Amino acid sequence: MPLNTGHVLTTPRMTLTDITEMDFVATYAADRDPMVARYVGDGLPETRSFEDYCEYFKARISSWMNERYRMWVMRLHGDNTLLGWVMLRPINDTAHVEVGYRLPQSSWGKGYATEAMRAVLAYGFNGVGLDEISAVTHADNAASQHVLTKAGLKRDGTLNYNGRGEIPFFRLTKQDYERL
Repeated sequence: MPLNTGHVLTTPRMTLTDITEMDFVATYAADRDPMVARYVGDGLPETRSFEDYCEYFKARISSWMNERYRMWVMRLHGDNTLLGWVMLRPINDTAHVEVGYRLPQSSWGKGYATEAMRAVLAYGFNGVGLDEISAVTHADNAASQHVLTKAGLKRDGTLNYNGRGEIPFFRLTKQDYERL
């Protein structure tokens, strides 16, 4: 059962669909991986039980997911393997809307994040009518910074993100998006 009734997005290689509770097994596995978790939140892998994780995850995304803001899972066309997830959501206590993603190690280095982000940027600008989309990443996460710039975002200083201190801030305006 989808957690939202959203839109299916397609890319040349992937279908992006609403996250479902069945996807939580794969997201839990990725969040437990120290290499995946090192640039997320406090940098520590998930330690909660699967049941507690599911409750937390549902509550977290339900607090912001609606018809404008959503979370999709990425899958290759015709394949049910979860490649990762991508989201478009408001940044707490700011006027910014962010695009973000997370992938298990098996999906790294294959261009999935960039491809999915481009679809979400199109959705945000053309479907939702946003004037700007932002992103944040840890200062040491060069791979993520590369993905953001490949998708068209530009570094624009730092942002105090969710009370965790100043971290690199990226943004793309609709005007710049239309020039890509």
